[in-house]
Amino acid sequence: KMAERGRRMASAKPVVPVEFEKDDDQNFHIAFIAASANLRARSYKIEEVDFHKVKMIAGKIVPAIATTTAMITGLVSAELLKLVTLKSRKVEDFKNAYVNLALPLFILSEPLPPVQMTSKDMDPIIMGPVRALPEGFTTWDKVVIDIGDVTLKGFTDFLQKEHNLDISIISAGNACLYNSFLPAHKSRLGTKVTQL
Repeated sequence: KMAERGRRMASAKPVVPVEFEKDDDQNFHIAFIAASANLRARSYKIEEVDFHKVKMIAGKIVPAIATTTAMITGLVSAELLKLVTLKSRKVEDFKNAYVNLALPLFILSEPLPPVQMTSKDMDPIIMGPVRALPEGFTTWDKVVIDIGDVTLKGFTDFLQKEHNLDISIISAGNACLYNSFLPAHKSRLGTKVTQL
């Protein structure tokens, strides 16, 4: 999807910076800031302000726009443009940044590739064997299993039959969806995976 968007962007107008002008209401700069600020205020239950108050505040903070936040936003945008426009993406094409404007200190480095998972006869964390499927997968990879909206039991049975895997733990992010060592989790086997 990203490659397709990159091809569409290649024929679009180039991205050019726009000079911030708070006094010209026809450019909608203050209107955008007011809308964004009030959306954030509403999300966090902070008192919202009207257009004129936003205009007054923006006029006072224009000198403070060159902050670390603006610097990081620019660096992230540059990396995002690389992600969308580069035809072949290698880890070496991207950069990590450490910035301290007080010193001033700017350090750019190449990110490390993701850790590859490999099968082990004895894993010190789970105190047993681990089988990587597929061998060498990373947190950047995904395995698509298209077997419909099955129960957890159907899912584990599929993995046992197709890939000869004994499932002890299933997690999503930091949430443990199933742990075969916990008796309370046995009741989850009849639950649909999409409802866990």
